Amino acid sequence: MKAISSNPLFSLFKKLSFLYFSLFFIFSNSANAVLINFDDLDPNDYSYEGGNPYLTNEYASQGLVFENAAYLLAWSGSAPSVSSPNYVGGPGFGFKFIGELPTSVSFYLSSSSHMAVFIDAFGPNYTFHTTSSGENHGGWPEDLGSPYIPNELFSFYSPTGISSVEFSGRGDVNIDDLTYNYSLAQVPEPSAFILLLIGLLGLSVSHLKRRVSSFR
Repeated sequence: MKAISSNPLFSLFKKLSFLYFSLFFIFSNSANAVLINFDDLDPNDYSYEGGNPYLTNEYASQGLVFENAAYLLAWSGSAPSVSSPNYVGGPGFGFKFIGELPTSVSFYLSSSSHMAVFIDAFGPNYTFHTTSSGENHGGWPEDLGSPYIPNELFSFYSPTGISSVEFSGRGDVNIDDLTYNYSLAQVPEPSAFILLLIGLLGLSVSHLKRRVSSFR
């Protein structure tokens, strides 16, 4: 047993095993997540008078841009159940991701009109449609919606990535605490690494046999 433990190949085998499982543990416990609560911006900077009423590319450095009528607004009255003071609202808007696509997206959604909101998420080989709680008069078929739930949490996941999310409906849309996650960093496939370890172990055994034969 002492001869095996002193074998350089066996020592390399142990070091590689330790390195792989250390990397696996680190990457498995760290996700590349982004949280945007819009509180870093000032709603007073967005107005028709200033020629810039909507959010656009303020978060482009974080891979996110807004489209259509996305207003930056400040909560008034009672504090919301999510973060404050700011949120994004409008009659209908969307956002899209640029560069690398996140694999999961989530946000809190409300409507001051208590109307149902139609939500469409898109990505490579991925399309998902859902409807929030709230009134949906005129829906088809005879769908009048469901009791309104403020700050309703929605989450979407696609292994191929999510490229955009769009909101529409008969009332207004408010979102806050937008979170998106990117795929974990890649580590060597376990199957390939196991094959490498088996090969090193085989070399170690072969080297040990040659050493034993030399002592006979």
